[in-house]
Amino acid sequence: MSYYNTKKKKRQWHREPLMLLLYRLIAILLLFSFSRWMLYMLNMSFFPNLHLFESLRLYGYGLRFDLVVLAYINIPVILYYTLPFKWTYRRKPQLIIDIYYIVANSLIVALNLVDTIYFRFIGKRMTSELFQFFGDKDENVGGIIGQLAVDYWYMVLFGILSILLIIALASTTRLEKDESPNPTKWRTGQIINLLIMAPLTVLACRGGIQSKPLKMIDALQYTEPHHVPIVLNTPFTIAKGSQSHVLQELNLVEDSDYEPIVGINPPVRFMANDSLACDTLPDNVVLIILESFGQEMIGYYNPLHANNLTPFLDSLLRESLTFDGRANGRRSIESLPSILSGLPSLMEVDFPTSSYFSNDLDGFGENLKAHGYSTSIFHGGNNGTMNFDIFSQQVGFDDYYGRDEYNNDDDYDHKWGIFDGPFLQYFANNLDTIRQPFASIVYTLSSHHPFNLPEGFVIPHDTYNWSSFEKTVYYTDCALRDFFATAKTKEWFSHTLFVITADHANTEHFDHNFNNVWGMYAIPIAFYYPGKIDACQTDEMAQQVDLGPSILSALHVDDTIFTFGRNLFDTIQSPEWVSYINQTYQYSDGHYLIQSDGAQAVGVFNLDQDKAVERNLINHIQCPDLHLRLQKQLQSYTNRMINNKLIYEQATDSIHNQPNIGENQEKEPA
Repeated sequence: MSYYNTKKKKRQWHREPLMLLLYRLIAILLLFSFSRWMLYMLNMSFFPNLHLFESLRLYGYGLRFDLVVLAYINIPVILYYTLPFKWTYRRKPQLIIDIYYIVANSLIVALNLVDTIYFRFIGKRMTSELFQFFGDKDENVGGIIGQLAVDYWYMVLFGILSILLIIALASTTRLEKDESPNPTKWRTGQIINLLIMAPLTVLACRGGIQSKPLKMIDALQYTEPHHVPIVLNTPFTIAKGSQSHVLQELNLVEDSDYEPIVGINPPVRFMANDSLACDTLPDNVVLIILESFGQEMIGYYNPLHANNLTPFLDSLLRESLTFDGRANGRRSIESLPSILSGLPSLMEVDFPTSSYFSNDLDGFGENLKAHGYSTSIFHGGNNGTMNFDIFSQQVGFDDYYGRDEYNNDDDYDHKWGIFDGPFLQYFANNLDTIRQPFASIVYTLSSHHPFNLPEGFVIPHDTYNWSSFEKTVYYTDCALRDFFATAKTKEWFSHTLFVITADHANTEHFDHNFNNVWGMYAIPIAFYYPGKIDACQTDEMAQQVDLGPSILSALHVDDTIFTFGRNLFDTIQSPEWVSYINQTYQYSDGHYLIQSDGAQAVGVFNLDQDKAVERNLINHIQCPDLHLRLQKQLQSYTNRMINNKLIYEQATDSIHNQPNIGENQEKEPA
């Protein structure tokens, strides 16, 4: 055979439909792999213990999840390139399949690249909640996307280059001309290709030969929960996450004695000597929720932080009763259900946007209203943002004051809402007009990306090394200082309980003790009421869902409430914390941290000796008592969510006031 004939045959082989199809699929798989490395490289601080060999191993396992998305998205392309019909060479059908290939694959690659940035804000691969946010007409979505594109211009560049590569590949791998000299042989070859690719595609779509299709939770069999985002890819979590929005009833524990019903007892600890008399009932309560104020950024909690960002808050906390606070979620939209209705975030999606949003809910706002309180919530964001207004009314906070009520866009930050400084003054002055006793909430927003500062605000001259986020933390601290200065001039100040917490911890970390699945939930929880509540820094753990029953107790409100939290002013229940991230449930008693898929534990960490949760002790100790507590709580949460039983009904709830009755309260592992 001559050199030219050999070269021609080789060229024909490279132009065979099956080979062109493989080129197309492999190219997308490589782009997926590249985006996985981008997520790791741009968020390395989130994976401090992930070594090269381990990252390569996870990369290999991740290909299995990549193949699922690749196969599903490219079914039309695979079918087209293996059909035994000559019309596939025609220009118009080829153009249609090229457009589909470019658009569909550009989308899935772009989602992976977007998540390299979004991941740093929530610590997990995104699911469909991002699209719900972008579809919210009440958000300044255009401005937010534009700002993100400016801040992370390099990801926009990578995205454009990826799309151009896909377009170039499509133009060089199209079926432009049939050069086969033997139509029968060509058709036979195509039938064989179809018979080979069809089962392989089905196998890839299922993720293997196992009995059930691949799910997100299957990533846990390859690695610990903290590294699950490296194994998964974003289109997979979006598709599979939407399927997991519907809960299935659980039967993890037979005859469970756990009931999330709390009877509010009067405070028996942390109260000043004269505060137990009947005439010391605080008339008012103000709950301050600080945006992204993790313990890492607060000098009172973290004196080792390089910069002094919160001088006023530090001084306030020194005069308060403070706990080692923990958020029950990682996003703002998850915070209000936890804080206002004692409902932790244990689903793949947040409660307000889930299919269970219309469930009946208890909230301490309803209890306070029943005792004569007027209730309100102030948030400087766009009215309707993250359904804050609807949800707060759902749990008993009747009046909502947002950007519309503020009615002065001179103080608008052009992204999220009214700057904290003027809005906190608006809050303080409006409390004068609200009937007492009142229960009011204010939710700040300035310490949120893109971290804008109002024009004219002066920061200390030696802050050149501060990040943009740190500067907004300092700004909000100044706004908080000015708020209290104004509040102290008001008649209602002297008989008002102030409760201070955060919606979630900061997303920008500087200390490895906070950049992990324990520290990334650390927030302030404090009660400020001089003369009524003792100033005390306790290292006792508290969580957001504890706030409702604790506020009722501090106000001497004798009532019963549905909540997954406990009364911090009582001693009946032991500390506990629960959360859900990366397909993993987390539970802690403040000494040990348990990670579980619900059925079995996958991680055990000794928090007293390992704050950075670097040493998984699962092969040495299992802490079955803590895991049992988690299972009881998870089973109650899930089955009550499904059956709309998230309120206290005396006739149907058999266990009252002792949600952990019969449980072993020992802190040492079994």
